Amino acid sequence: MEAFRCERCNAPLEVSPETIVAICQYCGYPNHISGNLHAENLYIVPSLSKNDIYKAFMDRIEKDFDLKRIKNEIQVVDMEGVYVPYWGGLVYVEGEIEYMVKETECHTYTDSDGEEHEECREVERYYHDFISESFYLMGPARRQVGTFGIDEVMRHYRGNMAQIKSKKLLELDEDEWQKIKLEILNTEFDERQAKMMMKEDAIDRIRERYKAKADRIDFFKCEAKEPENVRLILLPVWTVYYKYGNSIYKVIFAGWDGKDVAATEPMTMLRKAQYIGGIIGGILISGIGTLFFVSQGSEPVSIVPIIVGAVISAGSGFMFLKGERVER
Repeated sequence: MEAFRCERCNAPLEVSPETIVAICQYCGYPNHISGNLHAENLYIVPSLSKNDIYKAFMDRIEKDFDLKRIKNEIQVVDMEGVYVPYWGGLVYVEGEIEYMVKETECHTYTDSDGEEHEECREVERYYHDFISESFYLMGPARRQVGTFGIDEVMRHYRGNMAQIKSKKLLELDEDEWQKIKLEILNTEFDERQAKMMMKEDAIDRIRERYKAKADRIDFFKCEAKEPENVRLILLPVWTVYYKYGNSIYKVIFAGWDGKDVAATEPMTMLRKAQYIGGIIGGILISGIGTLFFVSQGSEPVSIVPIIVGAVISAGSGFMFLKGERVER
């Protein structure tokens, strides 16, 4: 492997073929290493400071119904910020699909006594659609990254792209980097692989859409064109770890605006009581509902409250035993 040295102090750098930016271990200078990527397609979204993220965390505690009541017992144990690489690009899809949908057809008629009646029947209707649309797709550029909160960060970015300022990584000067100074995770997918995955994802989106609306797909032929405006976007992701009792919990923040996108939270006594109430409520629904329908002579229908009550009790019991809540 080619030896790389720091542009500022000439110290040796640890570089792999996927390295985007190599941070010098001696002077902290960010050395731009394009690896298998085109440097002009690397973009970075500036991050808030560590203090800003801490403030966002404390604000979240004040606004959270459960955490606000135990805030004096919460202790921040660590804060970690990294840049996670995401591929993004525009994919155009064209094609055609033939499918069948079962629909209810009703018509009104008047009988010999002059009374109106409605008669309904199920019919099969066939459709032939032509596809011509574009998708902006994004996905993590690496497999070995904590999955919790990563998709939520990506969705938050996609939903606010027009308001989020990014800049080319190679245009980032040293002063700006010193304000950011976060680790940049390496990629595992190069541009060629990313484009292949984008084309597959675009076709899958069309297929899943029609699976949801059609009872049967008779013909499916769609082609995804070569993705355009493909960029590797570095998004700042912050994780705040905090301790409550004997357990550690975490909150994931989008680093550019301090939005909390995912979190694990302790279960307070009030929340435990809520889940216990759900367990008891489910049992009551099963018992009372079954007795009611049996007394009415509708034994077959009595299975409905049993199922509903079992689902409520099982869900509440699972959350109670889990010992923590997950918010997204």
